[in-house]
Amino acid sequence: MPPLDACTASSVSLRCPNNYVVVVSRAFYGVAQIQGLCSYSPSDCIADSMSTVACNSDSIQCNLYVTKKKLPQCNDQFSSYVHIEYDCVPISMDDSTKEYNVCQQNSTEITSDHGIIRSPGYPTQFPITTSECLRSIRVPHDKTIRLWLSDLYISSLSINCVSDHVTVVDSVQTYRNCGTKRYAYPYLCSSTILIQYSVQIQSSIYRGMRMYFEIVDRPTNDNCANSNETITPALAIKHKLLIP
Repeated sequence: MPPLDACTASSVSLRCPNNYVVVVSRAFYGVAQIQGLCSYSPSDCIADSMSTVACNSDSIQCNLYVTKKKLPQCNDQFSSYVHIEYDCVPISMDDSTKEYNVCQQNSTEITSDHGIIRSPGYPTQFPITTSECLRSIRVPHDKTIRLWLSDLYISSLSINCVSDHVTVVDSVQTYRNCGTKRYAYPYLCSSTILIQYSVQIQSSIYRGMRMYFEIVDRPTNDNCANSNETITPALAIKHKLLIP
């Protein structure tokens, strides 16, 4: 989707087609160099605003109100606008064979070029896991993978999301999330991607997790090495842990 810019003290709507949801990948406040301008320019001073962008429902539209904010990163100037980049991510597949259970026993490696991965019973039932669930996705050597956490609602009580989490591991980094979250992962560089899921705390309000992935051509500037390195689950020391 094309990025959106909105002036402070105004409303903005992020829209998607039916059967898709909004997942914001980047959002920041900007101080325009030209007074009255409300669009991003590379020379503008900017500050992250992801924490203020709440699009956590399965509605095809997310409405936001842009408030003016003093930015310490910009010498205490007030923001002129907010810049938002987002994707429209499908929430179901026409082909049911492209929908996967993250906790399926004796599961094989996923080799499809796109699909949805869900937790058991999502979204109406929420069983705890008796052990950590694991699924892997195979990525051809000339491709890369785009991955979106299109819905997550589990406990966030454990420090660093230790007991309840969805974790994505590639050859470079480990991404761990818990609580309520929608997240667009950066391009992932491995020939195999691991997805781990564990929940120990039960609640009638929790839904579990839903992800969407697609295998795409590698961009020319992806900076990914051609890695066939064996990826190990859990939190191996070689991986850098990131909690977005």
